[in-house]
Amino acid sequence: MSRSYGGRSSVGRASGCDPEGRGFKSRRSPFLVKCVALQFDPVWENPTESRGLIVDMLARAGDLSNALVVLPEMAESGFTNNPARVADGKSELFACAQSKKYGCYLQHGFAQARGDSFVNMVAIADPQGTIVARYAKTHLFSPTSEHAHYQAGDSVTVAKLALATSATHSEPAQKISSHDIAKVNPRRALQSNDAVSVAPMICYDLRFPEVWRHAALAGAELFTLSACWPAPRADHRRALCIARAIENQAVVVACNRVGNEPNTSYAGESFILSHTGQVLAVAGDTSEILTATIDMNEVRAWRAKFPALRDMRRELLGHCTIKDC
Repeated sequence: MSRSYGGRSSVGRASGCDPEGRGFKSRRSPFLVKCVALQFDPVWENPTESRGLIVDMLARAGDLSNALVVLPEMAESGFTNNPARVADGKSELFACAQSKKYGCYLQHGFAQARGDSFVNMVAIADPQGTIVARYAKTHLFSPTSEHAHYQAGDSVTVAKLALATSATHSEPAQKISSHDIAKVNPRRALQSNDAVSVAPMICYDLRFPEVWRHAALAGAELFTLSACWPAPRADHRRALCIARAIENQAVVVACNRVGNEPNTSYAGESFILSHTGQVLAVAGDTSEILTATIDMNEVRAWRAKFPALRDMRRELLGHCTIKDC
């Protein structure tokens, strides 16, 4: 069940159908994962007030036990080029307090100091109130000079999270150890049944499929995309997300923001996609809580049946590093 915020609510469920129409269904016991996207309008360059909106949405979201909850990019401030004004060092503490309160995995987006610069960051806090994954945006948006104000990340994150919401065996949250992608055994990575391998991405990263592919080869079976994606290019985001889901045979939870900034407007339209690119739930253009329940065993069964990832010629893909963050 999902409760509405701002008068809207959407809920979806993965169907498990073969995308080529042959009626494929997994025969395994379900491994159900609840995914939630909190779409809202952050208060411009005001972390305190933005956190208040997040607190209110979480309180309205219903049962979030062990759910994966995703917030937009820069959820505390909007897409600002003034990181020193909004990076107050409290973002991770806030995320941990909320994830512990609601017993969920919470992916939070914010600006964070790194050395003498800043990064555009997402962090995932677990139900015990501990940060278990961090990812710094690797592709900075040059049309708005993001690269002049932030430092780009240099690695992809894949975190194993114990997301099962039914009586399914799952291990405590853990992260994949730092390693070079060339050392990954994709057959072994894709067959892990202990937890869900999650790869967080941020906005403009969507236009660079190679980093998604590296994450998939490292075991990622669910991608999150926190975004401040402008309204004029909304069709691009939808098309590219569907492509990322299909080509990587992975679930995509895409959380966008709504509202306006000094030079940009946002249409929201957050959505949750199945591993075959099916739209399970989609939001409108106002603040909204979006929910879908995914059977991860259907994702794994489809990967085993249709071996596109195993057939990939990895030597043509190049180099990427997967790190503990």
